[in-house]
Amino acid sequence: MSLIVLFYLVTAVIVFINYESFRNYMPLLFLDVIAYHLQRRDIEILKLKKNYKTILFTEYIIYSFPFYLVLLLKKEFFVIVAILSFKIVLINAPRLNLKTIKYPFNLFNIHWHISFRRYRLIYVFPFLIALIYVAISHKNENLIFLVFLILSFIACIPSFERESIEEININPFGAKKYLLYQLKNVFINTFYIVIPIALTLCFFQQWEKLLFVIIVFIPPVLNVFFKYIYFDNTIIHQIIFVLFIVSNIFMFGVLLLFVPFIYKKAIEKLNTIKAC
Repeated sequence: MSLIVLFYLVTAVIVFINYESFRNYMPLLFLDVIAYHLQRRDIEILKLKKNYKTILFTEYIIYSFPFYLVLLLKKEFFVIVAILSFKIVLINAPRLNLKTIKYPFNLFNIHWHISFRRYRLIYVFPFLIALIYVAISHKNENLIFLVFLILSFIACIPSFERESIEEININPFGAKKYLLYQLKNVFINTFYIVIPIALTLCFFQQWEKLLFVIIVFIPPVLNVFFKYIYFDNTIIHQIIFVLFIVSNIFMFGVLLLFVPFIYKKAIEKLNTIKAC
């Protein structure tokens, strides 16, 4: 969750710096609140409080606060009022019963399904496609690389979750084969989420950008290694992973030379877990 908050803050900073490019697309940054509201299951519980609508309204302001701050600093008061008015309508509108979305993910790691349903990650994709359109319209290639970064971050989220030690021990595979299947799982599932973005790039004839899609696969694969190396401490796992990725960006991928060592450490940790 801390990484998701950081992602929102970084996105807000990027939008603020490039505001003229994003001015006409600011409402898109608030669309995920609609999906969140339509799928939440605690409305009936909240209705036990008389001021539950005020609670919802306050929550949705906090949810998108970085983007409100951007609009406030840019003195877009009319846009702020329009978005707040829409949220009031949303809160008071009759609720719709949406069907559960079925995902094509490989089930060796069930957390792909859980993460996409818990965090409604599927609703990020319209935003990413819109971002590609903005990038091409304004000839800003950096926005396309931002899309790749967001996509890679989404693919990392399931590996921040953990299966229980009992699940690992019950699995008949040895440490090496178990890790291999986890890597295969993250590669296949990442491929699935890359498809709509790759098709969008093809639609806009951005053929040369397809060569950079392979970058999306690197962080999720590395995150599997760090997940098992720091299996007992999720906070250390997240910190080390972020530092490793950021360091690689500034060092042009030099630290990737340590991947064989990281792989070996992950195997050793899995053997320790299976020995429990």
